[in-house]
Amino acid sequence: MYFSRSYKIIIFVLLFFSITNSNANGVEITNSAMVEQKSAEFYYYKNWPELIKFGNDAISKGYDYFHLRLRIGIAYYEQKKYMQAVKHFEKAVEFNSADKTALEYLYYSYIFSARNSEARALVSIFPDRMRYLLNPPKNKVIESVYCEGGSALSNQNNIYNNTDINGAANIYGEATITNNMRYMHIGLNHQLGNKISIYHGYSNINISMSRKISTNNKDTIDNYSLSQNDYYFSPNYQFKHFSLSPAIHLIKVNFGKMNAAYDMIHYKYLFTKKDTSFINYAASLSIIKNIGIYIYNLSAGFSQLNGLTQIQAGLSLTYFPLKTPDFYGTTSIFGLNENSANRIIVSQKIGLKFIPKLWGEVGITYGNLQNYCENNAFVVFNTGDKILYKYGFSLSSPLLKHFEFSIRYDCLNRQNTYYRTNDLYKIESVNINYKTQSIIGGIKWEL
Repeated sequence: MYFSRSYKIIIFVLLFFSITNSNANGVEITNSAMVEQKSAEFYYYKNWPELIKFGNDAISKGYDYFHLRLRIGIAYYEQKKYMQAVKHFEKAVEFNSADKTALEYLYYSYIFSARNSEARALVSIFPDRMRYLLNPPKNKVIESVYCEGGSALSNQNNIYNNTDINGAANIYGEATITNNMRYMHIGLNHQLGNKISIYHGYSNINISMSRKISTNNKDTIDNYSLSQNDYYFSPNYQFKHFSLSPAIHLIKVNFGKMNAAYDMIHYKYLFTKKDTSFINYAASLSIIKNIGIYIYNLSAGFSQLNGLTQIQAGLSLTYFPLKTPDFYGTTSIFGLNENSANRIIVSQKIGLKFIPKLWGEVGITYGNLQNYCENNAFVVFNTGDKILYKYGFSLSSPLLKHFEFSIRYDCLNRQNTYYRTNDLYKIESVNINYKTQSIIGGIKWEL
């Protein structure tokens, strides 16, 4: 049979790559007995890199069984590549859930990969003797106590001191000014079993506000306080391959604000003050799935804030480029629908372990955050002003055995709207931009 020169070249190239791939590890995989022999040999001599290469190649060719997965997992573990080890130990446990060696290695791989919830859930299938020897953390009615608090400073009042809210017409102008804020939170975490935990807490926010009404170049100012009391409740259940965490956030707001009405009989403005109180809420559901060096967090929420209805949903992806928990990034994108108006909110965070007991994180969130819920509805931006974007950083450190300390700085770029009468005797809105800067300190006490 006649073959053209070009056809012969193609056959040669295909044969070359076939031979090269079959000998990528210097060993041609021919049968299951050979896989067992070579993987055991690499394991015996602690040749971890070659064991990983050979083992993964064997799996890709369809040779997949308990001892191979266990050896590959141990090879990763010995090189402190715990995140990669998890996948193989999980598979080994699927093949043989009674093997104590595989269970122990998987447990510590979870711990060293900062997957503590999965480690605790794994304890549920430990034999009694193994549970006694490893002595994992016991479930406690009160697992930990968390407190945080701080203040936020606003430059909005300074901007309004240099703003003529009357405008050129000098007839009427009104503005609601957000000044400084105080914040505190205390919460408890309950570990009710190896697979279920509950976090709930109380928060109080107190904001100094000012109501400024200018009529015929005469300013009337009312200083008042906005008080907000919150209750947050979120259980978490760890399933075999993912965790599920619903949440509810209840908010009660109280304030008394001055308003003006024009008296057509006496041709002057009359000022009254009305106390206002209402309850809002936000509900959220978060599903978290770990796959190798990635954590997927799919969440959705429904809320009624400030007389409007919000629906939001999005995905957060956390990734570990160095394949260790010591350096990570989190990218999030959310869609928010508020009374049929849609907007997109994106955020990026980067975290780093500087030294053994000091973590740092920086982040930025872009998009209008007004009435947006963050961190499974733990943070609710039920502000009267738009939040155009925010950025900040945080530091945390477990300086003492049972205590972890943290501090967080955030800068929010916001937009306020005031109203004035123009030359055509019509009310018009005017926007001004301002900033609030907050510093929050926290303490977590593990009992």
